[in-house]
Amino acid sequence: MQHQGKDDFLKKGESIFHGALDGLNGIAVVILVGVILSVMLEVFLRYFFNRPQKWVVEISEYALLYITFLSAAGVLRKEGHIVVDLLTSRLGSKSRHLLSIIQYVGILLVSIVLLAVGARTTLDHYRRGIYNPTLLQIPIAYVLVVIPVGGFFLSVQSVLALRSHWKKWKAERNGTGL
Repeated sequence: MQHQGKDDFLKKGESIFHGALDGLNGIAVVILVGVILSVMLEVFLRYFFNRPQKWVVEISEYALLYITFLSAAGVLRKEGHIVVDLLTSRLGSKSRHLLSIIQYVGILLVSIVLLAVGARTTLDHYRRGIYNPTLLQIPIAYVLVVIPVGGFFLSVQSVLALRSHWKKWKAERNGTGL
């Protein structure tokens, strides 16, 4: 009975986490639309009125970083990343799950590094008040903060994927299937 309560708790937590991922993906889409519209405006103003908007390039650079880190865990969740399945397509299901476990351990390690180093660097830049000496002079900490945030969500998603593939691998190893 206690096992069922734990499973319900984990499923609820996973559902909340997936809702957060969907929210981050939505924010990334809004940012992408904003980049597209601002670049279109920049091109229009530059070529038809000779009035370039110098801020567009800088904001677009920062936006690409945000789009990447806000949506990375959602892409990982849906396994929408690019894969080369030349070898894995020839493997059995059990071997594919084992290879996925190894892959997600690697992703977890990298995302933990992104989280730890990103948080330390962001905090350091924030404390020292470092800004980008460009037109907008945006504090670099505001640009970097998305890296540890993305690292956190990637870490959690890789743990969830590890858990899923581990269960599948164990079930196939024991011959029970899922």
